[in-house]
Amino acid sequence: MKYLLLVISICVVELALAQTNQQQTKPGILSAYHGLDALPPRARVLCREMAGGEDGMPLTFSVQIDNASLSPDVFVVVTSEGDPVTPICATLRPAIEPLELRTVLLVGTFGNAQSPPQAVEIVGQLQDAAGNSLQGLRTETITRLEAGPSLVFAEYFSLDTFGLSGECPSESRQAILLTWEGGVTGPQGAALAEAQRTAVSVLLDSGERVHPVALGDDDPDNHVIACLAEPDLAVSVSVEAGFFHDPGDDANPATTVEVVRN
Repeated sequence: MKYLLLVISICVVELALAQTNQQQTKPGILSAYHGLDALPPRARVLCREMAGGEDGMPLTFSVQIDNASLSPDVFVVVTSEGDPVTPICATLRPAIEPLELRTVLLVGTFGNAQSPPQAVEIVGQLQDAAGNSLQGLRTETITRLEAGPSLVFAEYFSLDTFGLSGECPSESRQAILLTWEGGVTGPQGAALAEAQRTAVSVLLDSGERVHPVALGDDDPDNHVIACLAEPDLAVSVSVEAGFFHDPGDDANPATTVEVVRN
């Protein structure tokens, strides 16, 4: 009887964990970030269709995207006047490493600081990496041009995960992949440095709050790896305001996000 109760208890726990993971990875739009209203000429390496002066809007999802289903006409951006605009380009670049693939850069004429875009909708057969349709997803929460980037997602990975090789120093015990609304650097495009590392703090399940021993994956795109020396479970990540800058040199607000373990 005790054995049966133990088996039932284990099954209930496993079912709860499976449901939690399913909720954590439910397809959704995490953020739409109106990062630049005039992409620099070097952005043509990301989007050859650019004519010049177009806006850049990273759209970040809770799931990884199937690149084969990606095309500009599966998206519509609604302007401040209510007009639907099809982007001229939609690409996963530059966030194309194995653990990334969840941020689509939309390029087009979407608005400006005085007339910001109002919504983004998936109108075509965009799919996630698991084959789920994302058609119908919509967000009317768009971060405005003058705002800096916030964290939108943080995910735990063991150090032997494919795609993490060489990113963390030898004393690391775990890695947390941080996803921002848009690409981040230090001020004025500088590489991430000690100021950015110590601006990041991680709450552990022991109640201790620690800084990463290093920040990896300094591309720059909107993903940064926080390397932790502690083995205790990471619960959440917080970043002080003013240390991570987007391509327009707007600095981040104070931002916090919970850590997902799938």
